[in-house]
Amino acid sequence: MKKILTSILLLFVVLCSYAQTKRYYCEVKGIEKELSSGLKIIFDFGNQASYNMWGDLSSKLKFVDEKNGEEIKFNSMVDAANYMVEKGWSFQQAYSSAYGGHPVIHWIFYKDAETIEEAKKGIMTKEEYNKAHK
Repeated sequence: MKKILTSILLLFVVLCSYAQTKRYYCEVKGIEKELSSGLKIIFDFGNQASYNMWGDLSSKLKFVDEKNGEEIKFNSMVDAANYMVEKGWSFQQAYSSAYGGHPVIHWIFYKDAETIEEAKKGIMTKEEYNKAHK
């Protein structure tokens, strides 16, 4: 009888802890730079617009080093993907589109966590750094 009760209690604890997690998504966007070669890579967690009124990807969505606020330069979409995987995110889907006549590469990542802050642990955007260091 004790084994059955212990098993039921353990199952309840596992189900309760799983029920508290939520799946969060991040879209990594790559668009060709206007006057130079390479891609401008932006990370979009869905909490702010990723394009400004001129059609440019917002620099507020670029990642910076948490210690010094310097922008992290990514060499390619694969470099950005490796960064996301290093932070515990999983790849889900890739597709492409066009915006303002320019091709845009979209890679979707997800992470299960209790809060968006927990999901983004170790990741900081330029805007978040500026707000934290005013």
